[in-house]
Amino acid sequence: MSRATRASYAVLAACTISHFMNHVFTGALSPFLTEIQTDLGISYTDLGIITSAAVLSMTTAHLLVGYMGDRGWRDAFISVSILGASVAIILTSMAQEFVWIVIFQILLGLGASGYHPSSFPALTEKFPHSERSKATGIQAMGGLIGMAITPFLGVTLLLMLNTWQASLRILGIIGFVLFVPTFLLMRASNGKYAHFNAESDEDLGCEGPDGWTRNFWLGLVLMGLRGMSFRCTSLLMPLYLVVTYGESIVTAGYLTAIMLSAGLVGEIVSSYLSDKMNRRVPFLVISTGLATPALLLLNYSLSEMALLFVLIVIGFFFYLGVPANTAYQTEICPRKSRGLAFGLIFSIGSIPGAISPIIFGIIGDYYGLQSSILFLVVTTVLATVVALFLKEAETQVVSHAGISIVEDSIQME
Repeated sequence: MSRATRASYAVLAACTISHFMNHVFTGALSPFLTEIQTDLGISYTDLGIITSAAVLSMTTAHLLVGYMGDRGWRDAFISVSILGASVAIILTSMAQEFVWIVIFQILLGLGASGYHPSSFPALTEKFPHSERSKATGIQAMGGLIGMAITPFLGVTLLLMLNTWQASLRILGIIGFVLFVPTFLLMRASNGKYAHFNAESDEDLGCEGPDGWTRNFWLGLVLMGLRGMSFRCTSLLMPLYLVVTYGESIVTAGYLTAIMLSAGLVGEIVSSYLSDKMNRRVPFLVISTGLATPALLLLNYSLSEMALLFVLIVIGFFFYLGVPANTAYQTEICPRKSRGLAFGLIFSIGSIPGAISPIIFGIIGDYYGLQSSILFLVVTTVLATVVALFLKEAETQVVSHAGISIVEDSIQME
């Protein structure tokens, strides 16, 4: 029966590190938005543009990255994305005007764009179906840890260094350091390939459909809807807490970190249960279905303890759907066009999430940030409705002929 190998875990480790830094960099400005707004004298809409710039350019480039990944660039993109984003975050730290921050954030998105369309096909190729949700869940947790630690790390660096610019430089240096092990791990996974001998074996696995299916297009819509609330809650929650609840920038950062840490727990639970039950769709329905009322409660004047509880509920249940969602995406993508399919998912499917901070900011400028929260509630309700129409990906028995893995010059049965 097919099984994960040392090469599989090398790719998983590299993807987890790269995903960690991807979310550290794309969320790097989040803890400093109120400071940036004060320094530059800009509106909520301008903050939304700054927040969206990196994500929008990243998602726009994903389709090309997916196409090139199918032509042999996949492994290089996973590690080089860290390097490109590190350079861009250093440049952002030098910007003194709104326009230059936007330009450098666009460059950051282009640098970071190599990760998402490359990692999921790479993991799909390295892990059997029975371990795929766990593998995608682990790499997803790398990204969530990156998001969770960024508010905490950002405000801590701000307290130590006094400026958001100096804090960004430290994050850039961390990226340069972590590029090295990621590059080495991807090199270690090269040259490992599967052999089949005459002894037949069968592995229950979902290799993906032959063509483009209804599930894929519904999954694409779901990606867009989930992405809108995902981006706004992870990137703009500190701003919302400072403005609406009067929290200090430090407290808002720590509360956001707690929310995202609860999401990490949700991902751990979902990774295990989704594989054990061999089900994805129920987790997608429950995820946004239960996060929706918690989001709505944010608009009520909650006490400190009630606010903390609601943030934990939002984090846990929203991210409960992440491992199941990523595993589901690997199972509904056409087997011969995985790179292109993930390019579509992380470009067209991600554009709504990329522009949602701008929409959030525009609504906030005209109607107040509480109306912006209502906008997120609408997106999660729609996501739940779409999830109800999804069907589990069909599993199929894939015949393997006594699979053995060759690593370097050593054959492992």
